[in-house]
Amino acid sequence: MKNNQLERYATAAFVIGSIIGTFFFSRPKRGAFRTDIADEQQRELDLNLTTPANATFGIAWPVIYTGTIGLAVHQALPSQANNPRYAKARPWLWANYVLNLVFGYFFSKSDLSSRVGGGLTTISLLPLSLGLHRQLEIGRTAVPEPENTLRKSISLYTGWLTAATVVSGANLLLQAGYRVSPATARRWAYGILSATGGLGIVVSKRLNDPYYLVTLIAAFVGIAAKQRGRNDDVAAVAAAWAVALAGVFVQRLRDAQTTAQQAPATDAADQSSESPAEPATPALVEADKG
Repeated sequence: MKNNQLERYATAAFVIGSIIGTFFFSRPKRGAFRTDIADEQQRELDLNLTTPANATFGIAWPVIYTGTIGLAVHQALPSQANNPRYAKARPWLWANYVLNLVFGYFFSKSDLSSRVGGGLTTISLLPLSLGLHRQLEIGRTAVPEPENTLRKSISLYTGWLTAATVVSGANLLLQAGYRVSPATARRWAYGILSATGGLGIVVSKRLNDPYYLVTLIAAFVGIAAKQRGRNDDVAAVAAAWAVALAGVFVQRLRDAQTTAQQAPATDAADQSSESPAEPATPALVEADKG
């Protein structure tokens, strides 16, 4: 029991420390001298037509981090000592937030090797986020509050890393010296955006998690905003996918609500320990014995 308590507290402290450390690593260095390398980094971001507007990052990450801090604190509470989902998720939280610190270190630098390292770290985080999502049994097990709400931050995190992986992949090509004409870049952008949107729908359905789509929608909105007035056709494709994914998100929530209403009645004790808003199908829902 004592070891379990230490593990819970250490996990909470590490996750929170990693988030704070990443914030200070990646915050703008006001008054710093802007070098040619930093200018090249910005040119790469502008050449990559799948990169959302900078403001999108400033909206998405604080929401994700706030929810994750809440999750880290909640798993450390004495009432959660025997929660099997949190027990399985702790190693995955550590793995994700070790790499989160690594990314923050790379992101604080603008030289080519650091930019490559940041891109590779981002890509490496995607499978780890999916593992964390699975260990928390999101979309598979109905859970009580506040766990039900807090673990949605992991849904948002996984969706955002899906978009970030696409951006990082394109950045790595640019960093390797791969260049194409503006017309070819636009055609590539149409295909990449469409593939990302389609993949998002498939993954969301496979995970049984509509909230995974929320940050993907935000990424598409950010791309549309950035490309508006620069590449209006790319902006139109991104906006169309944002609308389409929003429609899928709303429909999935409606389907989940219908499923919850049609589910067979259980006794009062069972109902009090589950969240009726959990978007899971009856075949995938397991009884929460934690």
